[in-house]
Amino acid sequence: MKKYRDKARGMFVGLAVGDALGAPVEFLPEPSDVHIKEMGDRIAHFHENYRAPKGVWTDDTEMALCIADSLLSKNGYDSYDIMRRFTAWIDEGYRTYDKKPAVDVGGQTLRSIRDYERYPVIFKDEKVESAGNGAIMRLAPIIIANTFPDKKYPTLRDGCEKGNLVIEPEDENGEYIEEKDIAPTLEMAILSCRETHNSIAAEATTALFATMLYCALHGLSKNNIASYCSRWMRGEEYDEFWLENIDELVGRALKKDSENLRNLGGYIVDAFTISLWGLMNFDNFRDGMLAVIRLGGDTDTNAACYGQLAGAYYGYEAIPEEWRKEVYLADELVKISDSLLDMPECPIIRTRFEDKLQ
Repeated sequence: MKKYRDKARGMFVGLAVGDALGAPVEFLPEPSDVHIKEMGDRIAHFHENYRAPKGVWTDDTEMALCIADSLLSKNGYDSYDIMRRFTAWIDEGYRTYDKKPAVDVGGQTLRSIRDYERYPVIFKDEKVESAGNGAIMRLAPIIIANTFPDKKYPTLRDGCEKGNLVIEPEDENGEYIEEKDIAPTLEMAILSCRETHNSIAAEATTALFATMLYCALHGLSKNNIASYCSRWMRGEEYDEFWLENIDELVGRALKKDSENLRNLGGYIVDAFTISLWGLMNFDNFRDGMLAVIRLGGDTDTNAACYGQLAGAYYGYEAIPEEWRKEVYLADELVKISDSLLDMPECPIIRTRFEDKLQ
């Protein structure tokens, strides 16, 4: 139980730490690496900036807290309650640090929340093309709430080739993560994506990232975290989206060279790739975090995504003390993480996605 609690705290607090560290240098004028380098050591510390006081996070953590509050309040996943909280976040400042209406809101997220106010029900086959990174920046509460330490979770049985990597047995017992264990987590992760990012590309990438987070929290090696991410793609549309791309993306993430990852915007696939790159190419939470931020571009969300993954892998205690103690609402983030982990179950209670009537 202690191992799971440390990793769950690492995932949730890691999200907030990355968000708060990356926010001050988000989308700096190109070449962003020059501007970031000019900040010197300052980038490694929380500091006052034009957006917010020292250690304060932005929309990434705010939306994750909306989801966490809903899961704990409803004892499960309720689409309508989550969307009500998202609306209160935008209009009333629910979960913002200054209690004022949210200002750092992605365009696709804003449109989806406004559409919900007029048309709360969505038909399952009504997809859009946009695939912003907002769906994976807030996944931590979903993964933690679907982790039950009292149950025995297997790790990995057979060594086999998977894309660019070779999956190796995790332990002498030859155990493995089974689809029946991870399927409920992926179902809820995809549902949470669909609330604001109702596209095949966003859903498929969310499933991949949720798998990585799940595997990291359950103690798999870096090699197997990367290898497992596409193991449970479900549905022809998801498979079609990823089959031609997954090897290339994992290959990019494995290379130390970061030139093709610099100054990237809000595309969900880019955030996924950068997070995996940070985990695979650095030996600790701190070095990976600073490297991800120095890539420039959408630094707060890229760092929030990396923070979830690396936090789950290394654990809460491996996050530098300055960061985990000085991030805004540090103690509350830990308590919320513990409460999510202590949920005895987390079923899907209500969704707003229906089959279209013929």
